[in-house]
Order: sequence, then structure tokens, then C-alpha cells
Amino acid sequence: MSEIYAITDDILTPDETIKNQVLEILQNGVKFIQYRSKKSIQNEEIIKNLISLCEDFNAKLIINDNVNLTKKLKAHGVHIGKDDAMLKNTKEFLGNEFIIGVSCYNDINLAINAQNIGAGYVAFGAAFKSATKPNALLSGIEIISQAKEKVSLPICIIGGINQGNIADVATKKPDMIAMIEAIYKPNSIKENIANLRKKIHQWT
Repeated sequence: MSEIYAITDDILTPDETIKNQVLEILQNGVKFIQYRSKKSIQNEEIIKNLISLCEDFNAKLIINDNVNLTKKLKAHGVHIGKDDAMLKNTKEFLGNEFIIGVSCYNDINLAINAQNIGAGYVAFGAAFKSATKPNALLSGIEIISQAKEKVSLPICIIGGINQGNIADVATKKPDMIAMIEAIYKPNSIKENIANLRKKIHQWT
């Protein structure tokens, strides 16, 4: 069954509430959380708390785009962009004990390269248009099937996925379905995850 991969957000999960929100996500069985913040200075204390929370639930805390912080705070992994040199440097810097996720957008060849260099999972998207990244290149969801033929790594799909279209995504059986807004809206986190999971279950 496709796993839900929950991503935090500076607006939807502000510093004042993020710990309780992530706790609720974990209590509802999600095993992958990405800490994604665009602030110039990251709150290390919050990230430490999230790592600890994830460990309490045997879950993984992935930091978006900050390799140094990942190593310093001993997060479980980092998610980076498509640049091969960046992946090679990240792999050298972190070694094998950290998960490295790589954005591959709509390009299977990027995923093949990432696999060869030593990524832990590859992510494609945007599956659909989203409010978070309105100008993102669209990959559609057919790319999941194409990627399954070419790479053996876990495959993640992201971008504009919500209760209205997650059933279509689930038919392609990605390993992980990453979401931001759909985790926190329109109802409680618990209700949202339950509704999303129900639609995933229809196809697994």
C-alpha cells in the first residue's frame, strides 16, 4: 500500500503548533515526515523535538534542502534537488546512515542517475497543479508506472494531491504519496489522514 508522506509548511505548521501537529500525524500512523521551511534561519530546537518525536513512533524525519543541518542534528535524512554533483557531495558528506531523497520532477533519467549515485528514494512531481508551487513543471501520474520499469528505489509522487484525486494516484501504486495542504485541511489532521487513507485503500 502507498504510504502517506507528510510535509510541514511555514504557514500551515507555524512554530507555535508544529510539534502538536506532527504528533497528531504520527499518532495516525504516518511514518515519513519532511520538515520543509523556507526561513533563512531554521529553529534547531524545533527540529530536534521533531526528530525525537519521530523516533518515539519509529518514523523518519527528513529535512528539506539542508544537508549540514541534517548531519548536525542527526535527522534521519535529507531531501535535495536534482543536481548530480549535489547528490554525490551529499552522499560523501552523509555516508550511508542517512536517507537521501532526490527530486526528479518529470525526468526518469534523473531518477536512474540518482539511483546509480546512491539515493534512498526518488520523487516525481508536480503530479497536479498546486497552491504551494503554482509554477511547478507537471509530471502527471503516468510517470510512476514508467519509473517502476526503470528504477528499483522507492518512488514518491508529490504536487497538488488531495482527497479529490488521491484515488487516481493510488491506482499507480507509488511507494509514497507526499502531501502538504491535504494533511492539514479541510478538517482535523486525524480526519484528513483517515479520509486520504480510505481512498488509497480502495486501490491496494
